[in-house]
This record gives sequence, C-alpha cells and structure tokens, in this order.
Amino acid sequence: MIPDNVKMIPKSIRSNQELIQEALDLGCTKAKVVLTQTISRAHWVKLHCQFGCSQYGKLLTCPPCTPDADEMAEILGEYEKALLINAAPDANVQEIVVALENSFKEKGYFKAFALGAQPCDLCDPCTVSTFCQHPEKARPTLQACGIDVITTVDKNGWTDLAPDKPCSDSHTIGMVLLG
Repeated sequence: MIPDNVKMIPKSIRSNQELIQEALDLGCTKAKVVLTQTISRAHWVKLHCQFGCSQYGKLLTCPPCTPDADEMAEILGEYEKALLINAAPDANVQEIVVALENSFKEKGYFKAFALGAQPCDLCDPCTVSTFCQHPEKARPTLQACGIDVITTVDKNGWTDLAPDKPCSDSHTIGMVLLG
C-alpha cells in the first residue's frame, strides 16, 4: 500500500513522459505530447508544395497523393494527441518517427502514425505510378498533409526554434499521431 503522503504521478503523465524519453533516446533535442487541436492546418501549405517543390506529383508521400488540409482535419479528429519532436540536426527525422510509430504500436497505441520532415528518398525514382515499395518506412511530410509546422510549433511553446525551410535537409520537426 502506498502511504497517503506519497503523491503518485497520474498514469497519463507517466506514459507521456515515457513517450518523450523514448524520442530523446532516439536523437531528438525536444519532444512534447500535444493535443491534436493545437495542430494547425492551412490550405496555403499545399500551394507551397505545388508551386515551389520539385517533388510535387513525383512521390507517393507528397501531394497530390497525400491527404489535403480538409482530409487531415478529419483524420486529426480521430486522434486525441500527438508526439511532436525536434530532431538533432544530424539525426534522420524520418527514421526516428517511423521507429517511434512502431514502438508506440507495440505499447498499445494501435492508431499511431508518423509524419516526417523531408520528402521520401527510399526509391529513386519513386514508384508513384504503382505501389509503394517501402510502405513500412515511407511516410508523408507534415507539410504534404497541409500542416502549418511553424504555427503548430509556436502554438505548442517552441518559439525558440528557428523556422526551417519545409521539407529541406535542415528541417527537423516530425510528429507521431497517437490514439
């Protein structure tokens, strides 16, 4: 029996701390469990993909093959929270979020789904006209799904991060959606 003067950390906080620690152990400089309502979606993000990215229409993990802002709003409604990460500059964000997704599924978060920072580079060229050759590793970017990363990061208190060009090698933000 636990004495009355010992305060127990609620299970949800303990599990959040465990999720955060796992991300830190994989090479993240920051990790935070956030509510999905704090994830900002915007239609203008797709414009930046369509009229500013050479990968538009060439990758299965980029628009127009990915959910748009409206579809993402519906998807986010099926999730309660997400783990937002900032990876170290030399870390592979895509590998980290996929590893976290797989680990979280093993822990009972069966709906866990990763969103990365950079366009997929698993195949060259991408098999966009057929099926993905690496569905266990390929994940869309946050921006490809209409997520305004800068606003999301700011809304969640990470105002100290310098804004990186979306989908660039220096972009270090990723996310794992959790049920």
